[in-house]
Amino acid sequence: MELMEWSDRFRLGHRRIDSDHRKLIALINQLTEAMSKRAGQQVCGEVLDELVTYFQTHFATEEQLMAAHNYAHSMEHKAEHAEFVEKVLELKSKFDAGSVTLSISLLNFLREWLTNHILVTDKALVAGLPPA
Repeated sequence: MELMEWSDRFRLGHRRIDSDHRKLIALINQLTEAMSKRAGQQVCGEVLDELVTYFQTHFATEEQLMAAHNYAHSMEHKAEHAEFVEKVLELKSKFDAGSVTLSISLLNFLREWLTNHILVTDKALVAGLPPA
């Protein structure tokens, strides 16, 4: 079961950012599949760990690009990243402690946040970068 599907609407024209976005969508779908198959706490936790780590890696890449090209809206963009990471790490901590389970609402949050971030925030970022 796919929660998100890569499509041309997500293609921003920056090779590295587009590649990262494809990977993030694949990981969200992997988490969705693990949950739908009731793969268990350990498997879901491992996929969630990989997703969190990859989000952080991707955000670091974007932030390096912003710094290298003096992106005018880098403060706002970084704040969006920090807020998202804080929320996801809090959910991950609760999941690891067994006080919260993964749910469709978490998956929907991930899908909606990533979709908005790609189509609004990252689209503006890529427009301010030289072609890659």
